[in-house]
Amino acid sequence: MHIAAHHIDRKADAVPDAAAGASRRGVLGLGAALLATAAQQHPFLVARADEADAAVEVQQVAAATPAARVPMKRLQDDTLAYAFEYPEATASGRKLPLVFSRKPERYSSAAPLTADARQRIVCELADLVDSVTVSVTVGPPSGVLKGRTPDQWTARQVAEQVLIDRSTGRVTTGQRVSLSSVESATAETRDDGLVYYVYEHVSQGSPTLRTLSKETYRHSLAVTAMRPGLDGTPYLYTLNLSCPQELWEDAEAGFAASVASFRLLPTTNRYVAPDKDPWRFF
Repeated sequence: MHIAAHHIDRKADAVPDAAAGASRRGVLGLGAALLATAAQQHPFLVARADEADAAVEVQQVAAATPAARVPMKRLQDDTLAYAFEYPEATASGRKLPLVFSRKPERYSSAAPLTADARQRIVCELADLVDSVTVSVTVGPPSGVLKGRTPDQWTARQVAEQVLIDRSTGRVTTGQRVSLSSVESATAETRDDGLVYYVYEHVSQGSPTLRTLSKETYRHSLAVTAMRPGLDGTPYLYTLNLSCPQELWEDAEAGFAASVASFRLLPTTNRYVAPDKDPWRFF
């Protein structure tokens, strides 16, 4: 095969330039014929080459689309019997040095979100540099939820009422209004048999260390579940993760994993119901 090709190349060098194109076509045609003959006589050579190309393509696709893995850390509080995981980094690998701004505590001693003290922050972690917060709040239902049984609640009603109770905004009549816009809300029954309300919301924020613009927004993902108190009064447990809008796409995967991990745990002898000893502050 090599001798024939060499002979053709020498002959092609001897032809005039006007016939060079035709000679090259002849060489290519002969090369194709030789490959066809080789394929018939040694089909495994061509098959092996095709398999190698396919393997390289699969490996490149797999390497280009690795599974997104966000490092998570677990937190469990036996006093109010809940647990969840929270992200230690974003999807791109950016570290989130979250530290406790409020360590887990009982409902009666927790700081209220508003003056009426319905929703209270029982646990909070914060990354002050990136302005990322992870908080757990507990409180009884109010508004449209209060006059209905839990099986009559909708995901959007729960989302809007929780956000209203977290808000300090009021209209001229004195009625409190939510300063957040609910983007989506769904209800799902998880492996523990409880209903969890998952919702995404956006609110106007304040300037941060990284964003000094006067008009900023915060993007949040939250989940709420209900557990009755000692007297049967429903209490809403809400996990809320929030970040500046510009960090949302990078933080969303970790936020979603955290919300999916949230569970109300079976109570133990360390459990303290929210309505037990409401006067106790330690």
